[in-house]
Amino acid sequence: MVMVLMTSKEIKESRSIINVRLDDIKGVHPTAQTSVSATADFIYASAPNDYSELALHYLLNIHPIHVIKQDAELHVIAGFRSYELACLRLSEDAEITCILHVGIKSEEIPDIAVIDIAGSPIMHSLGPKFVQQLQNMVQTFGQQVLVNFPRLKSIRRIRGQTKSSS
Repeated sequence: MVMVLMTSKEIKESRSIINVRLDDIKGVHPTAQTSVSATADFIYASAPNDYSELALHYLLNIHPIHVIKQDAELHVIAGFRSYELACLRLSEDAEITCILHVGIKSEEIPDIAVIDIAGSPIMHSLGPKFVQQLQNMVQTFGQQVLVNFPRLKSIRRIRGQTKSSS
């Protein structure tokens, strides 16, 4: 996997919040599918029925599905777990809030997907599962995944949680 690294100054995209019916989303963007498929066998700590419909609606607003429009169809580029839970738990005509991205290049989408898939569980992880989750991501995506999470290159650095400029 080759990562197309961009700095925050190079990112030329706009975002807007949209409300769409779940069945208006075509599915995962084709260029993100490989990354999503690589983690398809991972077992999540929660199942779709662990969430009430109300809780899931709130969580989808807190952790929205990120989409782009391609050929007049919406495709998911991030928020894959949110999308999966929505598809498994909500009706197809459920209205959900998404973030629509405009100006993202196709070659950036796989990197965005990996950052979402690897970064989200790391960011929200509690306790000792953190190291195991990180190791799973490195095994799945290779050492290159650590390029986007430089403080995690050494497991020993995890404990020192201070704000850094890098």
